[in-house]
Amino acid sequence: MDISPDGQLLATLSADDPVTKEQEVALWSMSDLLNSAAPDVRPIVSTSVPAGDVQTTIRFNMNRMDELISNGKRRVYFWTWVQTTNRFKFYSPPLRSKDFKQSVGDFVTSTFVPGTPQALTGTTDGDIVVWDEQGIAAQMGTSATDRRAIKLMRIHNMPITFLSTIGHYIVSGGEDGFVRFFDPLLRIVAWFEDLAAGPIASIAFSNVLPERLANVGAAETLNRFIVPDFIVATRENRFLSVPSGSFEEFDASKRTGRTILDTLIANVMEIVAHPAKPELVALGRNGTIQQWDSLAHLVTCTRQFSNALGATAAIPGSHVLKGQTVAYSRNGAFLVVGFHNGQLNVVDSKGFTDIHSARNTSAPILKVAVSANGTHIAAADAQDQVILYAYLAYRSQMRWEFVGKCKSHYAPIVSLTFGESPSGGTRLFSVGSDRRMVEYDLMNTKAASVVTANNGLRLLSYLDFPSGVSPTAMCFAPPLQYFKHFSADTQLLISDESYKVRIFNPDLGAMAATFLGPTFGQPIRQMILFKAFASDGNFIAFHTGHRVLGLISWPLQGDPSQTVGLIAHPGRIVSVAVSFDGRKLLSAGDDGIVAMWDVTTRGLEAAAARRAKEMATVTPAAGCAAAAKLWEAAVGDPEVLKDLQDYFYYSELKAQGEDTLEPRKITGMVPLVMVPDLMRAAGFYPSEADIQNLLNHVTYMAQQRDVDKPEEVSFNDLLCLYVNHRPLNNVTIDDITAAFKAINARGNPLRIENERLKDMLLTGGEAMGVEELAAALKALTGAETLNKVVSNTAVNVNQFSEDILGFENS
Repeated sequence: MDISPDGQLLATLSADDPVTKEQEVALWSMSDLLNSAAPDVRPIVSTSVPAGDVQTTIRFNMNRMDELISNGKRRVYFWTWVQTTNRFKFYSPPLRSKDFKQSVGDFVTSTFVPGTPQALTGTTDGDIVVWDEQGIAAQMGTSATDRRAIKLMRIHNMPITFLSTIGHYIVSGGEDGFVRFFDPLLRIVAWFEDLAAGPIASIAFSNVLPERLANVGAAETLNRFIVPDFIVATRENRFLSVPSGSFEEFDASKRTGRTILDTLIANVMEIVAHPAKPELVALGRNGTIQQWDSLAHLVTCTRQFSNALGATAAIPGSHVLKGQTVAYSRNGAFLVVGFHNGQLNVVDSKGFTDIHSARNTSAPILKVAVSANGTHIAAADAQDQVILYAYLAYRSQMRWEFVGKCKSHYAPIVSLTFGESPSGGTRLFSVGSDRRMVEYDLMNTKAASVVTANNGLRLLSYLDFPSGVSPTAMCFAPPLQYFKHFSADTQLLISDESYKVRIFNPDLGAMAATFLGPTFGQPIRQMILFKAFASDGNFIAFHTGHRVLGLISWPLQGDPSQTVGLIAHPGRIVSVAVSFDGRKLLSAGDDGIVAMWDVTTRGLEAAAARRAKEMATVTPAAGCAAAAKLWEAAVGDPEVLKDLQDYFYYSELKAQGEDTLEPRKITGMVPLVMVPDLMRAAGFYPSEADIQNLLNHVTYMAQQRDVDKPEEVSFNDLLCLYVNHRPLNNVTIDDITAAFKAINARGNPLRIENERLKDMLLTGGEAMGVEELAAALKALTGAETLNKVVSNTAVNVNQFSEDILGFENS
């Protein structure tokens, strides 16, 4: 939109219609728009723009209020309004590259030249196209006053981003960060090339001349550059106040302007907090990195990384490195920045000067991590590779060396984490959506340039999780040293798509415990462990990737009251960070906002203390009623809770012998081997891997009580296991369809041969025995073979769901 120089008219250019692709140019009366009592304000004149080239800018002719210019990428339109009509007259002069014997870049913005009939259009090549009246050279069917392109003139070496006028001057801004002024004959009269604030986005001028020029005589203004002071906004989100008189300064430091406002960079990819100071670093998609003082809310340092080797003049913006990820070292001395082209930079955290730069992959760097001692850097790229660098000795000095890379996953890597085991050793783990956990050998790292039999990045161990649910995030868990069994264990926290948070022991290669995670929003996408400032307690900060940000108390209990979440952003959350002192939680969304939240853990700590007090009263001797009341809200279904209580009592009787004549002893405990059957009775049908996780969790709970080998479980423990291990959502026809696709079923509806399905059940995954399969089919359908259940030689997804499993498909 644009406002006429006299402030009486407003010109608007609509978005293109989704169907017809047409736009509308309209002219409005400002007095009608500002009159709140005026009903149903309509434009004075409006006209549709022909489809084909979406127009992006519109500008009034300051010499005459009834003429406008608009442009898209390849066409320019001139609009004239005859006040006796309600439509614009318009024409679009052709422009061909052969007219100037050179290519013409895409159009960006246009303006009229003061005091002349000429108009200018800036391009992505840094040129301006000069449009002037045809005069006697007018072709048939056109008017002598219609304009045509007469000249192509380069005024910037990079794309023009701003073009306007002030007084009788033409002012331009470019992606090179330069502001230049020209007279109506397009002769340069002033230039501001020391701003060093990034590509120009917009320029606004003061309404009055500065005091030094307000009262000068006409003779003193002759051949002198006189314009009001102005404000420059850049794409690096900075606002500069620039005195027009600074052009005459000899000292370049006085021509840089004064920063009056720093704003957050656009398209933040990741944020990280300094580990020892109240500072925040944000990395933008355009390769700009900003360091903020989080107390004063001021930018202390900024840098835009450039791609000197990969820059191509034919590709606008190719000189800019696209930022992907960033991480601080543990002591805050340096930052590691990963880019879309596979480049990795190690920079000093004080001035963002390069310490080391490397490019050992052509794929985007998606994640980076730094070891606690600052001697190793790991990166994960979009080709599912892990790349390792080490700080090694080289000719009596230390420098960063490329160690090697390893394609350890066959699906995207969701987390890459350094941590320390309780014994003090540094360990590196990665986990991918392929359900694979990998640990890497850091003890024998040598530079890739050193030719040895064992150089490069080597796998120490790996484990493929049997569950069909993909991990989403991972972090190291703090050692629970107040429990003797855990004092020497390395523990990892892994969240997954089923809304679970699992404690994994990599030394044993097993899930130690499984807990129900936050169920609001989507599954957890990032976890950060930190200590609260007030209580020194441990908490987990998380975000779900969409809208929700929250905290979880540690140690995990599976109790919903020990989790809190809030809607932090209206859309996607891209990154979360915690301040060095645990007082602030920082979140960045794709809405362009970085939010800073005060961390108050009193509510969670009070809930944990209340829960611990209640748990202390729920003993086996207290009976099932107390435990049922404690877990009632978490179980959710009163009927299921009542059934579980009945099944538990029956299991106690069964364990003592159903036919015994001895007096019954109600101990409040049932044998551990009965836990899987109790789960099945409640409607949760665990696989063999799930059963092993259940038993591991029982051991985990027992070890918290300093019990080595648990043989029995209480009703309280049973409810804890049920709440944390049962699937959050029931199996649906969509899940069964996905399973059929996974085994390469074909057709519509999907079908698979009976014999092939039978072979898979007998040999694949947790294989069933022949008798076991027959017994399962008989229990489900009354028949012992698939051929007796379905009439055809193949079973489709609907038959499997309805006839075999007994589901009612809607």
